[in-house]
Amino acid sequence: SVLLRRNNKIILYCKGADNVIYDRLSTSQTTIKTQTQEHLNKFAGEGLRTLALAERVIEENYYYNWIERLQHASVALDKREEKMNVLYEEIETDLILVGVTAIEDKLQDGVPHAIANLQMAGIKIWVLTGDKQ
Repeated sequence: SVLLRRNNKIILYCKGADNVIYDRLSTSQTTIKTQTQEHLNKFAGEGLRTLALAERVIEENYYYNWIERLQHASVALDKREEKMNVLYEEIETDLILVGVTAIEDKLQDGVPHAIANLQMAGIKIWVLTGDKQ
């Protein structure tokens, strides 16, 4: 996620796995969420790697309060990461879906050959990627 000021508005932009972003969408996003999920399922079925993109306009007063609390959390002597994660979760809510991406996720050059060699040597291989089967 990234926060930026654009045209006198503070906007939070998020990208991530569709299931994570979908959990953070505004309740007003039900229809678009359902329609987009159909596309995501099609993309995943074709073996494409997908990401969802969302945004939220942040009110100025809320932003300054939130950033102050984040600064305090970032210097906490105990449970620093936990405190910061709570604040990240707080601001990454009520998002508006901007869109989704789908790309072919290819192995780097030489990887298929290396996997084949490992298999010929009797080494079992598992490849774990993304959040889709």
